[in-house]
Amino acid sequence: MAALPRRGDGHLWAIALGLSLFANLVIVALVGFAALESAKFRKLNPPAPPPPAETVATIYAQPAESPPVAAPAPEPEKKFARTSEDQAAPPEKKTLFEGERDTRATSDRAPVASAPALPSQAGVEPRDATDIETTESDYQDGGLAANAPAAAPSAEPVPPAPPAEVSPPARESSAAEPTAISGTDAITTKPPPREVLAEGPNPVDIEVPRDTAEEDEIKPSPKPQTAESLPPAPKPPDAPKPPETAAPKATRDPAFSGFQRKTAVMGSISRTGRSSLDVDNTALGRYQAAISRAVELEWQRNCVRHRDFITPGFLTVRFFVETSGKVRSVQFVGDMETGEVQKGFTLNSIRDAEIPAMPRDLRAEYDKQPLELIFRFYF
Repeated sequence: MAALPRRGDGHLWAIALGLSLFANLVIVALVGFAALESAKFRKLNPPAPPPPAETVATIYAQPAESPPVAAPAPEPEKKFARTSEDQAAPPEKKTLFEGERDTRATSDRAPVASAPALPSQAGVEPRDATDIETTESDYQDGGLAANAPAAAPSAEPVPPAPPAEVSPPARESSAAEPTAISGTDAITTKPPPREVLAEGPNPVDIEVPRDTAEEDEIKPSPKPQTAESLPPAPKPPDAPKPPETAAPKATRDPAFSGFQRKTAVMGSISRTGRSSLDVDNTALGRYQAAISRAVELEWQRNCVRHRDFITPGFLTVRFFVETSGKVRSVQFVGDMETGEVQKGFTLNSIRDAEIPAMPRDLRAEYDKQPLELIFRFYF
């Protein structure tokens, strides 16, 4: 009887647990259902955006923008080119080279349409892509003054030089010298020199037959002449004018010429003639030509002096020239298979070259910064 109430309490506890679980499940289901419905409602009815904040706009007047102007491309720097007198001609409007005279690009062989705008010419194989030479000459030692442009002739006529006074030869006193008298002038003549016969070590006397007929004939003695019997003296001839002697020509030192050979070039220039480049005559081109001749003159002389120490190769040298013509900062920037002797006399050739001072139209440009030059010497 005591165990029955205990069993009834456990049954009640089980029923209470089941009811609580069921209630919790119902609550969770209701909450989930409410959440789903709320999500559907927010999706269908999104919230209104917040009102925009008040802003203050400031308006400034601006000029209309002009279209951009393309900057002109800088002109390429002109390169120096050697020229000769037989190439002189007015160049085209735009040139890539400058020198000491104006020349026009022409070709001496058939041009190639796809080639660059250069003359087409036959010659030796170029040493590199930049090796373009259109002149030819052989080395000749000489002075540099003959290469300078001749001065303009003066407008005032130059008076002719007075004829040189020619003094007559001194008269030799000789009994065998006949004198011809003509008026008051005495003209002396000299007998022809006796013929000198070759004599051997044993001379032999040979008798010469004499013309007895002429010697035996007795000539009548001339009658004494008086003043009346003498014929009238002829009038003296006009004195000959002294010949006009030209002024003696000044001996000129032979002009120096370097060693150049034309290189083979394939170009598209169709104008035929003496092959040349479009070169513009400028002050800088003339000055570079003078520097090139002065340096090459010293270098060629040193090559002759040190020819026993020369090996095939080349030297590339960079140096600077001041407005006074003084050379400074000589340095090598490239070399191939050259010895120390070659390097030494090449540097001396640049330092000892008689480089003239810059002309006036170049001094202002290179007063603060000297002129930079790069030479390549091929042995």
